[in-house]
Amino acid sequence: MPQLNCIDPREQVIEVTFDPGETILQAAHRAGVGGILAECGGGCSCATCHVILDGTWDGTIVEPSTQEVDMLSFAVNPTPHSRLACQVELSDKHDGLSLSVAKRQY
Repeated sequence: MPQLNCIDPREQVIEVTFDPGETILQAAHRAGVGGILAECGGGCSCATCHVILDGTWDGTIVEPSTQEVDMLSFAVNPTPHSRLACQVELSDKHDGLSLSVAKRQY
């Protein structure tokens, strides 16, 4: 089963298995990764599932939608690699993807 390497806000690395087709949010919540609030429940209407992807994965993940880019403007300290965990759908090619949960979600 493919997996993600999630670094939570306390700097702990948590290995998270996922099923292709799941979002980062779904996989991280199932695994109990802390720090992802997802106040809107994954509807891309808040910025409380802000994660920062490892830049070496650029080009392997679908670019953010206009709506996601707009929501990221409300995230605390967004970076060029910031994404909303609810909007990144995973596939087998993302096995080994590393990401950090934003230290502050609001």
